[in-house]
Amino acid sequence: MTLDAELLRTPLADTRWHRIEVVDATGSTNADLVTRAATESIDGTVRLTTDQTAGRGRHARTWTAPRGTQLAMSAAVEVGEHTEHLGWLSLLAGLAAVQGIGEAVDVRPTLKWPNDVLIDGRKTAGILSEYTRSPHTRGGDGGVAVIGTGLNTTMTQDQLPVPTATSLQLVTGKDIPLTELAASYLRALSELLDLWPHDVDGLAARYREDSDTIGRRVRLVLPGDEEVVGTATGVDASGRIVVDADGRQVIAAAGDVTHLRPV
Repeated sequence: MTLDAELLRTPLADTRWHRIEVVDATGSTNADLVTRAATESIDGTVRLTTDQTAGRGRHARTWTAPRGTQLAMSAAVEVGEHTEHLGWLSLLAGLAAVQGIGEAVDVRPTLKWPNDVLIDGRKTAGILSEYTRSPHTRGGDGGVAVIGTGLNTTMTQDQLPVPTATSLQLVTGKDIPLTELAASYLRALSELLDLWPHDVDGLAARYREDSDTIGRRVRLVLPGDEEVVGTATGVDASGRIVVDADGRQVIAAAGDVTHLRPV
């Protein structure tokens, strides 16, 4: 199935997304919007493709997929001076992915902190949120966040990048309605952003419900190969993971964690 910009505009008409851009191919939807923030207002812009050739994840990791087998979406939102809560944006995108996938293909994913969407323990989507300054915000020289999500839609078993990945088509055995999936995700993301950053307690409760990390025994690998082993007990107001390391509380931001894995 194809991705249709015109069909997207109707279900998104009452959301914050007022500029919908569907492109045949691009290097990175995130990079496209971050670059444009220097020369124009990008608040409310969404850029989508099914062929992203230079996608990126955390710590400059690559995110690749054969042409037409993924849905890459980046959404831009002005965040003003709420920089202490930026860590929540990837978590919000995860919650939106859970809701969007559930509505479009009737499968309920779980979330691995900070930016992986899992189905049956296998990664089906990754998230990367980036922050940049722009002279074209309403306040002038304000902060803009670009929230990027890449979903494996129609990859076959042979096309999966790693054995721990999966795709929506592999899980469901059905055609994936790309336009419906994109619309459901973007509607959910818009609604969740209405709660941010004023109701992080409510967002944390929702995140706990969908989390595959909270409540688990985990191993945090920090820069310098330092390891922390303990039980993930929650996320704080900044979106950082909270780990009880046998009585010692460790709080880590996504940028400080090289890997997080269940023990």
